[in-house]
Amino acid sequence: METGKKKMTGLTPAQRYFFDVSGYVLLKSVFSPADCRRLIDLADRMDADDGCTYKHDGYPKTPVLTILSRCAWYDLQLLETAMHPVLLPIMQDVVGGDVRLEEHQYLINYPVEPERDTAFNDSRVADEGWHRGIAPNFGSFEADGHYHCMFSKAFIYLTDNGPAEGTWVVPGSHRMDMPMASLREIMDETLARQLESVAGDVLILSETLIHAGPRLKPGASPRYSLVYGYTAPFMQTWDRYDPPADLLERVTPEQRRLLTGELRYAFRRGQF
Repeated sequence: METGKKKMTGLTPAQRYFFDVSGYVLLKSVFSPADCRRLIDLADRMDADDGCTYKHDGYPKTPVLTILSRCAWYDLQLLETAMHPVLLPIMQDVVGGDVRLEEHQYLINYPVEPERDTAFNDSRVADEGWHRGIAPNFGSFEADGHYHCMFSKAFIYLTDNGPAEGTWVVPGSHRMDMPMASLREIMDETLARQLESVAGDVLILSETLIHAGPRLKPGASPRYSLVYGYTAPFMQTWDRYDPPADLLERVTPEQRRLLTGELRYAFRRGQF
């Protein structure tokens, strides 16, 4: 797959510092416009494929969101993208060792219906869909002066995210053992940030970070994202996410290790 202008094998020292402090970092121009178009075409093909029986399992469609789940099973291009030479070393760094591919899905956000426009305009930051995937007290650790989260994600933005269209984050919340209900009680505009990006940018996100997806205003274009979640290989697989046997017969040994986490407790090799 063609890549954009930026080539690297890990985060720069400044980017790593920002991730340590904030719990996320936005990488610019990792994928080219041609890459983004190709990945959007794959999403549309998967969405229209009635023979794909698992894509909505656990994620029913709503008027404002389509989730195409387990997409790396659908087309090997999407498995190859999970092993992208820019992304994979970064994800190994932020997770803290070898990784297993846990989550792989397209997110297609649609604008709210016009009759809900008033409710949209009257909503508060605290009303966003704030969540985190794992708690800081058992999902993260520090080593060699850096923060590591054992469940971290790469959000590949396939379309532009302008004002009021980007991912919401609460910087620094990845280190705070504060329940969501407690955060909502104090949430205001000073705590949250909505990230603007362009197609081809990638958000590296610790799942201990409190974040939320956008709600698009009426008239906005659909927002396409491709999301990969990486975990430590010894962590238990999500329900229905064990890769099918026929897929494992077709992939390379390196791809099989990413899908199955067969390294298990070699996560931080040489440490014990």
